[in-house]
Parts: sequence; C-alpha cells; structure tokens
Amino acid sequence: GSTTFSPFKAMKINNRILPSGRIGLAVSGGSDSVALAFLMTKGGKKRNAAKRFVILHVDHGLRKESKEEYRFVRNLSKRLGIPFKGCHTKVIAAKGESMEMAARRVRLDFFAKCVKSLKLDAIATGHHMDDVAETFLMKLKRASLCGIRETSSVGKIKFVRPLLGCRDRELKDYLVKFGEEWREDQSNDDTSIERNKVRHEIIPYLENMLDHKLVEHISKISSFLND
Repeated sequence: GSTTFSPFKAMKINNRILPSGRIGLAVSGGSDSVALAFLMTKGGKKRNAAKRFVILHVDHGLRKESKEEYRFVRNLSKRLGIPFKGCHTKVIAAKGESMEMAARRVRLDFFAKCVKSLKLDAIATGHHMDDVAETFLMKLKRASLCGIRETSSVGKIKFVRPLLGCRDRELKDYLVKFGEEWREDQSNDDTSIERNKVRHEIIPYLENMLDHKLVEHISKISSFLND
C-alpha cells in the first residue's frame, strides 16, 4: 500500500478522549481495528508512534483462520513500526458461559496483563457508529437503553473508543483508498446471530423504509442517554 495516510476530513475521530500516555490498540485484523491502527499512527508516520502505541492481538483458537490473522496483525505492526504483543490461546467456556462470553473473558485477562506489564494508560478499540446503532437496537428489545460509551472501565482497564463518530463504510473506504487489506470473519455473515441479523437485515430495512440517516440519529440519541 501507499506510505501516505491521512484521515478523510469528514471522518469524526475523537482524539480528545485519548490519554497522553501509552495506549494499546486492540487489533483483531478486521477493517475497523485495522483502520484504527492506521488512523492513530497516521500510517506509521506519526512522530513517536512507536513509543506511544502498541498493537494487541488475541488468537482465540476458535477458527482455522485465526493463526493467519495473528500473522497478518503482527506483520501490520511491523509495517507501521509499532510494537506488537499477541497471544495464542484456546477458549474453553465454563459452565453456564457462552463461547462469546468466554472469549471476552480471555481478552480481558490478556488486556489486564498488558496494562500492567506494558504500563498502558488505556486500550483503544475500533468500535464505530454502526456498532452503537446495533447495540442500541439489541438493548432496546431488553428494555435497556445503555449504549456504547466513548470511555469505560473494566477493573483497572480503561477503554477508549475514538471512532464512534465514524461509519463502518467510511473506515472500509479509508483502507481501500490507500490499498490496504483487512481480514473478514466469515461468521459475521451468519444472520442466525442476533447482531448480524440487526446489521445485515434490520438496520438496512429501517434505513430504506424510515430514514437513510437512521444510524447517525440513533448514535446521537445513544450519546444523550449515556450522559
């Protein structure tokens, strides 16, 4: 890909929530987290990026593609000149725990260790505006209106989400513009999974029938409710 990277002017990236110290970038290999890595480091050209950022990746061992995704993210960090910290694991669900919950538990354990060993002030994730809308609609069904926040904490881990003002398609367009690749998790196409059904069927239907700016409006509502 090109060595010149700059965010689209229309993309709303909230750098104000980023702490001044060292930040871990949670990169799975998907388009949102890969875009996060490029946007935070300006394609590896940001001054002192190697001191400020470290790329974190967990191979959950749940899919045959996971080892290749690990190599992809590790190579990405090399190209950006950013330190890499990854782990290989085999997620095993405890009694009464779903695989999704178990995978989250493993990630949080890894992140907690990284916060301590690498002296991280926060971990940034690639959550974006579409994630906000999907989560809002899913929680609406459960009579809960708590959405995704720009900052949150789990134990001693502080999470920051600077891309909540960006659409998923904007992040993909950004990577395509500069000839960059990402990895697609094929399970994201399975509409028997609630979030995927909301993403691929419900939101497109509502956008078509009600409001083509539905996601943006839900994002605003969610931010008001989180205040």
